[in-house]
Amino acid sequence: IDINKVPQNLQNAFIAAEDNRFYEHIGIDPIGIFRAIFANLTNRGIAQGGSTITQQLAKNAFLSQEQTLKRKIQEAMLALEIEHKYSKKEILEMYMNQIYFGQGAYGIQTAAKTYFNKDVNELTLTQCAMLAGLPKSPNYYSPFNNLNEAKKRKNVVLDQMVKYGFISAADGNAAKAEKLVFSTT
Repeated sequence: IDINKVPQNLQNAFIAAEDNRFYEHIGIDPIGIFRAIFANLTNRGIAQGGSTITQQLAKNAFLSQEQTLKRKIQEAMLALEIEHKYSKKEILEMYMNQIYFGQGAYGIQTAAKTYFNKDVNELTLTQCAMLAGLPKSPNYYSPFNNLNEAKKRKNVVLDQMVKYGFISAADGNAAKAEKLVFSTT
């Protein structure tokens, strides 16, 4: 789907949830990488990832999912090349059109239909936040599999949107209170 048909709230929800410095970095984000390393050392395990949206696009479109240093270096190099060739809007569009949302849904339009039986341009703020929360762990956060965790993740995305100035606290609270109705097909 063309990025211009994707609601701004959905674009912002992804940026808040996945890569809040998306419009500031060059494909790799040294600040994000150091933050993730610190969090992972402090928590004695993988607590955070340091990948940008562009790196995730590079990995999902061109590389294997293996967790090796060689693959991470390839991912970073590809991310730099992607950022050189495409605009941020084009990168976000490619990412949103190929990312996996669980339930067999690849891409934001398919996810909107799968979870809400709506076209992407009809989504509410709370539905945008729910979908933006899924790529972190699509099966775990699927409202069809784990409704309570899905709602918690949606609220985290809304809190991130408030934190980074995409929405007001009042809009975030209203979206948290909104009842979600899911597709039954």
